[in-house]
Amino acid sequence: MNNIRAGAYGWCHSAWLNGFYPDDLPVGKEEDWRLAYYSNEFNTVLVPADYWLDESEQTQFVDCEQWLEDVNDDFQFNVECHASMFVQLSFDEIAGQLKKLQPKLSALIVPQDWSQVPKLSQGQFCDLADLLMVDVFTDNRPEDTVLDIPVKNIWRQKGRHDSNLAVFDDDLTDLRLARTIVDDFMSQASEMKQNNHETTIIVSHPELRAGDLSQFRKVLEIMGG
Repeated sequence: MNNIRAGAYGWCHSAWLNGFYPDDLPVGKEEDWRLAYYSNEFNTVLVPADYWLDESEQTQFVDCEQWLEDVNDDFQFNVECHASMFVQLSFDEIAGQLKKLQPKLSALIVPQDWSQVPKLSQGQFCDLADLLMVDVFTDNRPEDTVLDIPVKNIWRQKGRHDSNLAVFDDDLTDLRLARTIVDDFMSQASEMKQNNHETTIIVSHPELRAGDLSQFRKVLEIMGG
């Protein structure tokens, strides 16, 4: 199980302020060290679409160049591309931010509402993904996806596909069950592994605790990850 990464869906979880993030860690618009602290424990993350917009000014992006400075050299970003982004912001703005993240950009995640994106933006996005040389994933089957580029399926517990990206909808409180899920995923990803594709597991659950995610990462290390 070499080259397997494990991370969370986002890093700005309020529940993590009481336990995972130190009480004196700067958190706020002017200075926020949560991503830097997160990257000391984990080496990947799925960036939710709403993280891109400044909370106080929903027409402007946050400073993703600062994200690059905050994380370790081995860190990778996977980016959720929601259809609403193309309504609130121009394609050039979106493309500019993704290009900034390119040094540590691993994949783009296309949701099921992608068909709502204007056709012009769809074509531009295809060109951009090709230029960035990143994988594009979706919950839809590839033949149902409107993109004109190769699209991979996300592996989920209720929608299992051969894939090197999995999203676990689990709170990880039962690590024995989590290990069973990992075994199931890795058996599905065996062909990918044989082709030396790096494997990524993103854990997405509203009650996920960072401590449980840390223990999960350690389980992966014991399993050979």
